[in-house]
Amino acid sequence: MKRKNNESKISKIKCENFSASVGESVLFENINLTLNVGNIAVLYGPRGSGKSAFLRSFACLNKEIYPDIKYSGKMYFDDKDIQSIDEKTIRSIVGYLDTNFLESLDYINLKELIHIVFGRDFEFSVEKYATQLDEFGVLKALYKFEKTPLSDLYVLEKIGLLLFISSLRKASILVFDCILDHLDDEHVEFVTKLLKNLSEERIIILATRTLKRFIGLGDILVIMKNGRMTYNGKPEDYILGVKS
Repeated sequence: MKRKNNESKISKIKCENFSASVGESVLFENINLTLNVGNIAVLYGPRGSGKSAFLRSFACLNKEIYPDIKYSGKMYFDDKDIQSIDEKTIRSIVGYLDTNFLESLDYINLKELIHIVFGRDFEFSVEKYATQLDEFGVLKALYKFEKTPLSDLYVLEKIGLLLFISSLRKASILVFDCILDHLDDEHVEFVTKLLKNLSEERIIILATRTLKRFIGLGDILVIMKNGRMTYNGKPEDYILGVKS
């Protein structure tokens, strides 16, 4: 068991000319990117930019949408080619959340969510994790404790709950595909602090369609358009107009 846990801990992601296509359609191409533990990367791109297909590649989720997808180039977790890692291990390394997951919370309660993420053997109670739930801004919303319907939570509380669950997981990479775009402006600062704490032992990739709100959150900014990476560098350099 210890060996497996060690395999699930990585400290670096590296993409080299990483590309994906379905038939004649290119989803993304020639992505070159390196991220290390402690990094928060903000990935900006409009709809159709290829950012979601790229992010799903981290968790081997593209085949569920594109059964005939083909990859070229390389993606490494540490120095290991992702193609040589079994999917179960990859899912333990990568935590991936998108807006579909956020919307699906309306149909379950807290206990059911815990079972989905961790299995029925996971010992969980609101009382046991009260301090952490409060830190993530969720505790006061759980008026029925484990049986609280998640449809009763506000968007900020749902996102706080997902970040709390991410903190419990042993995943080394956390990918948030546009879920923070649902936040009101006044809540961005609170969530930013939570993400900064989570990133101390992880790599975090935050995708967004609204760059202005989140450009100051990350230490690395990546911009994609039409399947290509058009910027990869420091956010402050982008603001100042320095080319990468």
